[in-house]
Amino acid sequence: MYFDALVHDGAALDYLIDLVGANQIAMGSDYPFPLGELEPGKLIENSGYDDETKAKLLHLSALSWLCLNRNDLTS
Repeated sequence: MYFDALVHDGAALDYLIDLVGANQIAMGSDYPFPLGELEPGKLIENSGYDDETKAKLLHLSALSWLCLNRNDLTS
């Protein structure tokens, strides 16, 4: 099961990471409804998470869910 990282609150994202791990959380979108985070991903980018956790939340978990890897996007 995967969860949406676009939670609009740092404490909520911390809780979700603690609960299920960054491998199970992927960046989502509220498009076309701007509900809270006007620039999706800014909360993650400006967080204190290490680079690998940020990468998982922003794109690696989504690639895993799609059964793709980084090389599939560049080849």
